[in-house]
Amino acid sequence: MLEPRTHFEQVPLQIVRKIVKEQMRREIAAGQTQKTKKKKLKEDLLRAKGQSIAMSGKISPVEA
Repeated sequence: MLEPRTHFEQVPLQIVRKIVKEQMRREIAAGQTQKTKKKKLKEDLLRAKGQSIAMSGKISPVEA
């Protein structure tokens, strides 16, 4: 009778769990980094708009 064979090495479940936890940690960290970058870009854009508005008020022509 033939024995079923796999084409990959059997890995203990404990090692698989460790690998998956590490991958999840990396993905979460990457997501948090991405959120932080988006928030900073949004704040910079708002700050630039505020400076633009402030500058336009300072450069207004003087009425005679």
